[in-house]
Amino acid sequence: MEHWGSLSRRSLIRQSTGAAIGIMAAARLGQTGLVGAQTTLPEDAAPAEEQVLRVMGREGRYLDWSKSVQQRQFESALITEPLVRQDENYELQPAAATSWDISEDGLTWTFHLREGMVWSDGTPVTANDYVFTLRRMASPENAFDVVFYYASIKNFAEANAGEVPVEEVGIEALDDLTVAITTSQPTPFLGLISSDIYVIPPHIVEVEGDNWSLSPETCLSCGPFKLQEWDKGRQLVFVNNPDYNGPWASPLQSITYLIGDDAAQFPAYQNGEIDLIDRGYEQIISPADQMYIEGDATLSEELHTFPQFQTWWLAFGGEDTAFADIKVRQAFAHAVDKDALVASVLRGQAVAAYGLLPPGFHSANPERLKDLVVYDPELAKQELADAGFPDGEGFPSYDLFLRDPSPTVQTVAQAIQAMLKENLGIEVGIQSLERGIFTERNNAHELPFVLIPWDMDYYDASNFMGVYVTGGRHAWSNAEYDTLVREADGIVGDEAKRAELYQQAEDILVTDVGAVFLWNPIFMQLWKSYLTGPRLHENKFGILSWQAPQSGPHYYTNYVSNEKNS
Repeated sequence: MEHWGSLSRRSLIRQSTGAAIGIMAAARLGQTGLVGAQTTLPEDAAPAEEQVLRVMGREGRYLDWSKSVQQRQFESALITEPLVRQDENYELQPAAATSWDISEDGLTWTFHLREGMVWSDGTPVTANDYVFTLRRMASPENAFDVVFYYASIKNFAEANAGEVPVEEVGIEALDDLTVAITTSQPTPFLGLISSDIYVIPPHIVEVEGDNWSLSPETCLSCGPFKLQEWDKGRQLVFVNNPDYNGPWASPLQSITYLIGDDAAQFPAYQNGEIDLIDRGYEQIISPADQMYIEGDATLSEELHTFPQFQTWWLAFGGEDTAFADIKVRQAFAHAVDKDALVASVLRGQAVAAYGLLPPGFHSANPERLKDLVVYDPELAKQELADAGFPDGEGFPSYDLFLRDPSPTVQTVAQAIQAMLKENLGIEVGIQSLERGIFTERNNAHELPFVLIPWDMDYYDASNFMGVYVTGGRHAWSNAEYDTLVREADGIVGDEAKRAELYQQAEDILVTDVGAVFLWNPIFMQLWKSYLTGPRLHENKFGILSWQAPQSGPHYYTNYVSNEKNS
């Protein structure tokens, strides 16, 4: 499939028909061993009753993406169907929509829904459900936590700010099976954003409110799985949805999601309690665990290492903090030795980051930024003195805030703490916050100093660059940066120009020290040898992962092979 930038101002070629969807599913899953109503098991698969996947992770508050992205329980994609999904190469594939078109002016995308979609209570899924979902996300009453992500949709951000009613958000049901999304300017990545519009059931949400997704009785599904159980603090169980008629039906009959923190995963894997260790938001496998694994004959065969499009950085508070002074930000940037962090703490699990865009990502060229901000303790001391805090004297007391950190990230924070003490004479505390509390306070720009990542949602520089547009996740604001990013976002058909503008914006972000960029992870996952399937191979970016991409079909396109019984 062509990249979106090459589509220019012509209508997009129809992606498939209903018949083609059936053919695609059959080709992907084989022809023998009927499972449920949709999926056939491949010849090398274990029996249907053994198609069970066990995973572990932290507990979220909602299964409803439209309520909260940062506090959601993994994962919304199991129980609901977005308009489109991304394949392993981050290219769009049919999901709820069997085809889509782009208007001649590039502003309106029209999605044609497949017939026969139903919620698990038998209620038809219609275009109006997608309208309801997006309006809920835009409503200021909902306090949605990643408004900037959807800001290219006409009036989405304005509705969230209370400036226009949600009825003016750029989405419309043309009929029961046709939904149109309009953007404020041509937006080549709108299709990718649409893969993260996870539809919800209006007739349930209007009655149950925010808690609709917390109970199997009210958590209706139109996706490949249904919620069977949510035992708070213990586990969630998802079972194959027999009413699902889409192209992403799964060979798996159930997925059990055990609740546990990062430190519990490796022992659980060794004990045979789970089938894989996912990478999560952070690296789950510690450097010490990695050394042990690489020395074990069985575990080393089950270890998979791959780059991932994620960047970690230090971010600062706004005008009411000492970080409003660029000299202070520069001092912090020159006082942190990212190469030492990579070599001593992260030990082979990362490479140094020089900018916002990860190596290999859309529009990225990090090597050009390598010498813009270097480790220089003497320069750092001078900059802090120029800001009025010689040797750290009189500098306000701040904590470095972490979001539910893994042990490795805690160690990184401690190393940064030591560097700031040694090189600047500044005492910085460390505070770990629960994910929901951290998210709420950070989005409100209440945290003066944070260590945080951004992970790719879709393969386009807008996904990263939008984080630092004014009003986004962090307090730093720069009008020239905003202008460059918005101009790049609206260019269709000239990827070279888009990359040039994004890189100009990134230069501003780095030189103005909107953040101190630290590392890009090299992720590691473990999965049992009896797990197999079409997704367990490297994509064209060299990434081999159960989570490539973020909004793709993840776990449920793979299956348990009969090797488990051999």
